[in-house]
Amino acid sequence: MAQPDLALARTLAANARGFLRATPEDAYHDRLQDRYHRLAIALELALKSYLASRGYSDAANRRIGHDLRRAADTARAEGLALQTAIERLIDDAHPFFMEGGFHRQHRTDWSRDRADRAAIELEALVANIAAPIGAR
Repeated sequence: MAQPDLALARTLAANARGFLRATPEDAYHDRLQDRYHRLAIALELALKSYLASRGYSDAANRRIGHDLRRAADTARAEGLALQTAIERLIDDAHPFFMEGGFHRQHRTDWSRDRADRAAIELEALVANIAAPIGAR
């Protein structure tokens, strides 16, 4: 594995935080799908930040693409622990994220509670990834 790209890792962590800030807790139910979409993007960026800090190049991260399961499996193999709400976010969002469903389909069964828990755990995950690499 290559040397860690800390500049890339910091940028990805900062971008993950930006998407987390754009997911208001008080979103109306009809916007809950948008919230899940932003949470999925934040998760993808957080996982790729972790991988960049472990020596994965931008090209290697791009090969993972938007595959949240593959990114999570790769990050776990590199030592990252994921909490239950993050695993549930992957279960909920992965099919939509991979197939462009967030832009093509509308689900009515999104759970606000699951989104709230995922957002909390995702904030903590990003903080844990960002701290050792000096990301803001």
